Amino acid sequence: ASFDVAGVHAHDVGQYLDARGIAVRVGHHCAQPLHRRFGVTATVRASTHVYNTSADVDALVEGVAGVRAFFGADA
Repeated sequence: ASFDVAGVHAHDVGQYLDARGIAVRVGHHCAQPLHRRFGVTATVRASTHVYNTSADVDALVEGVAGVRAFFGADA
C-alpha cells in the first residue's frame, strides 16, 4: 500500500521509519503520471507478505504515528 503523511515529505517519512528498523520504499514507484495527477511529489510504500507478523504491522502503524508527532503533522 502506498500512502503519504500530510505535511511531511515521503523521504523524511522513509528516513524516520528506517532509523527505527522499518523498511519502506519512497518515491514515484513507476507511477509518475498518477503522482502528477494528484499533485503528490512522492509516496511511501509499505509491502507486506506472509512472513510479516502482526508485530511488524503494529510497528509500522506506531512508526507513522511517530512521524506525525515528530514533524508536527498532528495539528
